[in-house]
Amino acid sequence: MASTSDSRDNGSGSIFPLSISRGRTFESFHEDGEHVDFSGDDGDDDDDDLNGIYDTAPPLALTDGAPYYPGVTTCIVCEQRPPFSRNGKNYPTCGMRCAGILQRLQSDFNQQPPSPSGSRAGPSTPTRALPRPGLTPGRASTVDDLSRSLSTLSLPERTPHRHPTIRRANTSPCVVCTVKPCRDSRFVTCGLTCAEKLCKSGPANHAMCNYCHRQPKAPNSNQCGPVCVERARVACLLCKSRPKYQRYHLCGKSCKAMATKWTPLILEAPAGHATYEFVEKKFRDAWKFPTTPVPAIKNIFKIIESSTFLQPYDRYKKNFGNEVFRYHGTTRQCTLGSSGNTQLCANTTCALCCILKTSFKTSLANPGGAFGPGIYSSSASNKAYSYSAGGTGAMLLTKVILGNVRSVQGWNEVMSCPQGFNSVVFDRQGGALNETIVYSDDAIRPVFLITF
Repeated sequence: MASTSDSRDNGSGSIFPLSISRGRTFESFHEDGEHVDFSGDDGDDDDDDLNGIYDTAPPLALTDGAPYYPGVTTCIVCEQRPPFSRNGKNYPTCGMRCAGILQRLQSDFNQQPPSPSGSRAGPSTPTRALPRPGLTPGRASTVDDLSRSLSTLSLPERTPHRHPTIRRANTSPCVVCTVKPCRDSRFVTCGLTCAEKLCKSGPANHAMCNYCHRQPKAPNSNQCGPVCVERARVACLLCKSRPKYQRYHLCGKSCKAMATKWTPLILEAPAGHATYEFVEKKFRDAWKFPTTPVPAIKNIFKIIESSTFLQPYDRYKKNFGNEVFRYHGTTRQCTLGSSGNTQLCANTTCALCCILKTSFKTSLANPGGAFGPGIYSSSASNKAYSYSAGGTGAMLLTKVILGNVRSVQGWNEVMSCPQGFNSVVFDRQGGALNETIVYSDDAIRPVFLITF
């Protein structure tokens, strides 16, 4: 794709190249003056495969204290005490003793030979009775009953560093095809085919709550009531029917696989969602012109990129470190990000869509830039906003690897990346007009799209 680079002067002498290039959090951070550093990762690195969540382990506990396993309100071993809870996480057993019993039972189950059909022992297959020291006859009977019950559950093969998942039956119909039963109690669809349809076009009945899909929407709401409203606030940005996992914006490997298959892709974080509130707060906190009102944000989207884009950035990050958030203002020739439009355009002069398609390219940067041909961004959202055509364009919240920083005090002090450094920073007016420049394609990636 033929591309160019546009540079503009905002009247103060600042040259801020806007790459029309060949064209990606929700995590804690700390500030040191105008420098905002990550204290964690936002879950977009390509070497993060979401192991241990949803597809292989219990989901997160929700804010209302719901257990990992729907319907389990007492320990599934002793059936007497409530499940153990700590640090916001709930477990299926009451403590270490019952957890150990459950683990041994699951180990026994996994050691059973497969049946002729290839599955493990089912209800009609006798289970092996193993002596368990320290158990009373009454408790042994309970454990044997539990062992027989566990043999009817779907348990994954044991693999290192993963916890086995108990999947309970879900007889509710799939919300997409409305014919087949759901895969299990954690899903609202019968399988991946309907899961993809749910993510692309929604459920069969759009009048139902967009989180549980089982109750009608309340008036003037997309959810059925307060519980689903709260759960939707931390929902996976793709399927919207399960909670996102920790710092990730998706719920599990299935949604990640679908999302990366459809890249380049933007996923809207609706107003009220935790991701929306995070990005909005960062934008407002980074606005350094107190005499100019902060523009109202209309839409925020998470940018999903393929491993082809992420792997070079991840390698660069591991080699040089010093990862920060920075803003990049740009123009657009389409309505991407507005009025529900998430489809990138084919216009080769649309700076926004070109960047989202193939990221930034230093080879296309303006050689007349104030610090040479590089990729320019700013820690000040007001500075970057001035290059969004008065808000008709867009803002990209990016991740930037600064590595070793060369600080400069004036224009044209350097015109390329100085030897021994990885980036250049010019903190004009105490950072209110910050310029941050990197000279490697691998040092920057778009993370969020903001429209006004």
